[in-house]
Amino acid sequence: MARYQPGREQAIERMIDLIAARCDGRAPRVLDVGGGTGTLCSRLLARFPESEVTLVDLDPVMLAIARASLPSSVEVVRADLRDPGWAALLPYGGYDAVLAIMALHYLPPDRLTALYAELVGLVRAGGFVANVDDMPEGEAAASVSDDGSWGAWWAQVAADPVLGPAVVERARLFGDSSSAEWHPPAEWHLRAVKAGPVDEAAVAWRNGDQAAVVAFRPR
Repeated sequence: MARYQPGREQAIERMIDLIAARCDGRAPRVLDVGGGTGTLCSRLLARFPESEVTLVDLDPVMLAIARASLPSSVEVVRADLRDPGWAALLPYGGYDAVLAIMALHYLPPDRLTALYAELVGLVRAGGFVANVDDMPEGEAAASVSDDGSWGAWWAQVAADPVLGPAVVERARLFGDSSSAEWHPPAEWHLRAVKAGPVDEAAVAWRNGDQAAVVAFRPR
């Protein structure tokens, strides 16, 4: 993942810094949307051990790794972001920060627009929602390169005696859709998130084509 998404670690650190700035020293409640194996959750707990953290994903491979590697204090929820009712599965009704790190590029435009409104609705007053992904400047679509390491990793997972069955389930859930990616420019994301009840939205971080769109709820 570090090779496939070279700005990922820097983006995570930037988002955790933003959480620290908004929470004024108190332990935050954070929702990691499409959290995968729990990289963000691990980094967050290293800095804020008392955080209330929820990880949401559908991928059975990612969830198996997350449940095995994260402490039991993390709420790991299996939910399908394509389903408008996914948020009913969450353990909390409000979060200080709702984050998606390189996770939402599989959703089509209409569903992603609706999801932004759902995510904003989960943010408590003074909190924020952030989406980090490939977001090219201008109106051109981003291209994502793969040197083969990502495909090689999945081949190893498929051969693993523990995770192999989860790969089969993953194929049943996603079919070919898991490889479909859509990367609109940051301007598109800003327009979509501003449709919700936010008082400020901006590109808060950029590293090449990778960027973070952040929207704040009024205090």
